[in-house]
Amino acid sequence: MISLVSPDLHRLDLGGVNAYLWTGAAGPTLIDAGMPGSFQTLLHDLAAVGVQPADLQRIILTHADLDHIGGVKALAQLTSARILCHTAEAAYVRGEKSKGPTPSLLGYLIRPFFALVYRRYRPAAPRVDQLLLDGETLPEGFTVVHMPGHSPGQIALHHAGRGILIAGDALNNRGGRLHLPPPLFTPQMAAARESLARLSKYSFEIACFGHGPPLVGGADAAIAAFVRGAG
Repeated sequence: MISLVSPDLHRLDLGGVNAYLWTGAAGPTLIDAGMPGSFQTLLHDLAAVGVQPADLQRIILTHADLDHIGGVKALAQLTSARILCHTAEAAYVRGEKSKGPTPSLLGYLIRPFFALVYRRYRPAAPRVDQLLLDGETLPEGFTVVHMPGHSPGQIALHHAGRGILIAGDALNNRGGRLHLPPPLFTPQMAAARESLARLSKYSFEIACFGHGPPLVGGADAAIAAFVRGAG
């Protein structure tokens, strides 16, 4: 299901995980690509707003978890859009390194399942066309904000002119409440908290998450209050 968050910004609810479509002057840009099994839903949502894969100019990946890059391999066969990610995430996006649960009893028990899923779907992108760095400004008007913790090269995207933050999995919005990323899939929780604290220097009215609905209106204050409470 696709919905308009703000002018030029659509949320694609792909079933438990979000992707975003930016339709500004720089051309259509997809931010994240959902699970492998949600690819047809992704195509349907793009078509609902008149965007075909061949129209995409860029695919920006906030990080390389399976539920965020699962559609990239199939999508790359239908588009020449440039694929972008942070330099610290590129090896995971290309499939040169694999991800899994953090070391723990539960992590140990479910690690074989994750290995099986990755072998079956092989979600790696066929290429990475541009490596991103913290503070870099993109043609869409977004600034890259490096947010390590949940993943080494996770990024958020901040659009100062529009007052928008796309947070990836730096935090999520479930059940009407903000949450830290799950410890089972966050290898550096202390770094994740430090990354969230960095957001205090950015102003934004709208915050979009990898999981859950966006916050619209006073999102920066809401996240700042959450960070203080979670600290």
